[in-house]
Amino acid sequence: MPETPADIGDAVILMAADGYGRGKVSGISDDGEDVVIKTSDTQKSFLFSKDPNPYHLAVRVKEYFAATSIERDMEH
Repeated sequence: MPETPADIGDAVILMAADGYGRGKVSGISDDGEDVVIKTSDTQKSFLFSKDPNPYHLAVRVKEYFAATSIERDMEH
């Protein structure tokens, strides 16, 4: 839990990522490249059997969530 509340800009982007509207952030990376992040680009999907074994589906989903968490540098 953060010790201080999020800045208004951070709060707006977090709310948009949760589905309360849309958001877009533009900036420059540490490498000097232009970076644009849109909350509309947050959806991920993968292919799986149409009649899945629940255990195997849960294992695959856990793998994808873990990879996305690492990819997006999420600590929660």
